[in-house]
Amino acid sequence: MNRRALVLVEHDARARALVKERVAAICPPEIEVLAAGTAEEALGILYSLRDQNRPIEMVIAAQAMPGIAGTRLLEIVSAQFPSVGRILLSDRPSLDEAIYAFNNAGIDKYIPSPWEPEDVKFTITALLRQREMKRLNERLLSDLQVRNQELTSALGSLETARRDLERSYIQTIESLAVALEAKDRYTAGHSQRVRKFAELIARALDLPKEEVEIVGQAALLHDIGKIGMLDKILNKPANLTPEERETIKSHPVVGAQILGPVRTFEKHVAGIKHHHEMYDGTGYPDRLKGKEIPIAARIVCLADAFDAMTSTRPYRVGLPLEFAIQEMQKQAGRQFCPDCVDAFVRVLRSTAAADSLPQGPGVPAPAAPLTAGEAPGAGPAGGADAPRAAASGDDAAPPAPARVAAAPDPHS
Repeated sequence: MNRRALVLVEHDARARALVKERVAAICPPEIEVLAAGTAEEALGILYSLRDQNRPIEMVIAAQAMPGIAGTRLLEIVSAQFPSVGRILLSDRPSLDEAIYAFNNAGIDKYIPSPWEPEDVKFTITALLRQREMKRLNERLLSDLQVRNQELTSALGSLETARRDLERSYIQTIESLAVALEAKDRYTAGHSQRVRKFAELIARALDLPKEEVEIVGQAALLHDIGKIGMLDKILNKPANLTPEERETIKSHPVVGAQILGPVRTFEKHVAGIKHHHEMYDGTGYPDRLKGKEIPIAARIVCLADAFDAMTSTRPYRVGLPLEFAIQEMQKQAGRQFCPDCVDAFVRVLRSTAAADSLPQGPGVPAPAAPLTAGEAPGAGPAGGADAPRAAASGDDAAPPAPARVAAAPDPHS
């Protein structure tokens, strides 16, 4: 390792030897003290040190020298070796000389000569310590910049991995939804449509993008609790028995239990568990009321009911759009969250939103309200059935229900 160099420039040989001895006694072993009698000789030493790639710690120059004066030498050092420390010794100190040296040569210290031994020790020790601290800070800053770059790169990789993991989970969600609907021939495509409707409602409520995505995914999985239920219940063409109805009604809690242990779905669980709560507190499983019901659950409840009302099933024809809107408005504040209803109705009646709604045999196009004497559809047992908004989507409706929208469909 090359020793650092300190260059002393003093024309007077005796003074040069004395100062060199005192400075060398103060400097640590890794610093070599070199001496020159003129500025020209000092520059030769400095250029030679640079060619050897030896670090130069400091130049101490006397002002009174033949040829190039000390201030001019230190100006050259400042330009050619800007990181080198600079001290000017003056045998005729003056304010003008000091100001010039500080402004033009960027000196670190201006010292009247003769230089007292104690002052030599204090000045050299202090400057060396300052320079060492500066180097240490520069190294730390450089290391910090490198670490920041490494961290930025690592965060980029983590973000990519996170997005990949999220995509994988979303694909898992969709696979689970497809697997569920494969068990229930009456609700093919239901979860995908509920997801679309729920996302429309969430956007109309100006929810943040992340919440819209969570609501959509919760809607897609809102019936995942049915995945372990018997096919003979899910595919039953007739009205459900009270026992079967209770089994179906357990699916929100079962769904929450299935997804609860998975950290990725922790924000989805509330929307799934409570999507059959009624705004007036008459729903299940916890009979939550009003704003006690999580916003995702309120949205999924409405989207689920709307799809149940408007979808054509093998055992009945879907209700016209305007009729479904009237039912939702009628049940606002009872079964449904009024804010969600208002937002959804605005969307459904907008031209742009109509184009974005899922189309297909299970989703009726906008139609005129039922006219007098029209029947909205036949029940699963084949007989005439009361109009069903099918809000809850679980159990069969009794004849002529008082709460039309709340009358659940056994298979939605």
